[in-house]
Amino acid sequence: MMFKVAADKVPAQMQMASAIESPTFQSAFNVVKGSAPARTDVSNEAFDACGKKAMADLADADKNGKLFGSMAHGHANPAAVKNAIYDVVTREFNGELTPDEAVKELPAAVAAAQ
Repeated sequence: MMFKVAADKVPAQMQMASAIESPTFQSAFNVVKGSAPARTDVSNEAFDACGKKAMADLADADKNGKLFGSMAHGHANPAAVKNAIYDVVTREFNGELTPDEAVKELPAAVAAAQ
């Protein structure tokens, strides 16, 4: 079950999950999105050179035990730490901090968020 729903809704929910996880959907969705599919068994035929490289890199990292979840998806840090990093980086990108100020603020922001 993906989300807590009434028992009569579970079959439809499982059908949707199965469709989303299918290699066909993963290819179509990720070609449009411009990202590599989470599945490493999806054909790279429909992808451009960048997509093919991303897929090869993902498969290689998985095969060699070097695949790690991203900070953006909550795997590397708790949400408070991620948000503190994002805040400093965003402020620097928006010109509110100089690069030197951001370098000083980042460790302080992370420490405060832990």
